[in-house]
Amino acid sequence: MSKPTDRLRRTREKAGLTLEHVQEQTKIQVRFLQALEEARFHELPGKFYTRAFIRSYADYLGIDSTPVLRYYEEKLTEENLEEELSEADPPKPSISRRQRMEQRKKRGERRFSWIRFPRFSPLKGYAWLLLVLFVLLIPTVIYLFGAWDDDKLQGEEKSNDPGSSDSQTEKDQENEAEVQLIKPSETNKYGDEFEVKNAKEVVVTVEAEKQSWFRYRAGGPTQEVTEEAQLQPGQKKTFKHPAWISLLIGNPARVKLMVNGHVIDTSEENSQHAYQLKLKK
Repeated sequence: MSKPTDRLRRTREKAGLTLEHVQEQTKIQVRFLQALEEARFHELPGKFYTRAFIRSYADYLGIDSTPVLRYYEEKLTEENLEEELSEADPPKPSISRRQRMEQRKKRGERRFSWIRFPRFSPLKGYAWLLLVLFVLLIPTVIYLFGAWDDDKLQGEEKSNDPGSSDSQTEKDQENEAEVQLIKPSETNKYGDEFEVKNAKEVVVTVEAEKQSWFRYRAGGPTQEVTEEAQLQPGQKKTFKHPAWISLLIGNPARVKLMVNGHVIDTSEENSQHAYQLKLKK
């Protein structure tokens, strides 16, 4: 059965193009081009780059990239569903209504088997009954007072922490943000270009796992250098800008790069690499 990715190969062969020629024009390696044509998406370097390669290859051949992108998303959905099914707990064996009633009856018998009421006259019976009720009520009263004190204490802590609501709001805004690769470094001289949506500003955090360095330009790659420094292991640096952050990182594989709460995969970049983070308003 033919796949949407087959059209990439057919169009290329019909135009008399080799994979090496396409590599020179699109800057996409031959092994990645072959993986795209054969729908071996697991061999490609992450979701961001896979989508970017599909668009670049289809645009170069002059065909619509939508069917291939849709096919890729379907494959991702199938893989996620298989993982969820494999991790799901096995169903618990069901028991009949009769078995449940028998279990409840046994639990009830065990619960009250320790209570032994002595023989007493009708007058003394009321005293025993009141004594039993009093003993049973003591834990209930203690529990109610303890729960009330806990609720009161929690309410006071929340009212005394004015920054809690602000930090929660910032977290919600971070979770709502969307980050998407729109131009890979193979087709953009300023490096990988990412677009940030549903956010008020661009927030970038660089955390060094090993020694590295950075060069930050506020407003874009053609602006003056705003800050440049070395990063030691465990050191973290955060940048904020209302429109555009341009960042050059030495050996990105040694750092953790986060953009508005989203982790950017830098594990395969072992030499200096540039990142453009732009806010879409």
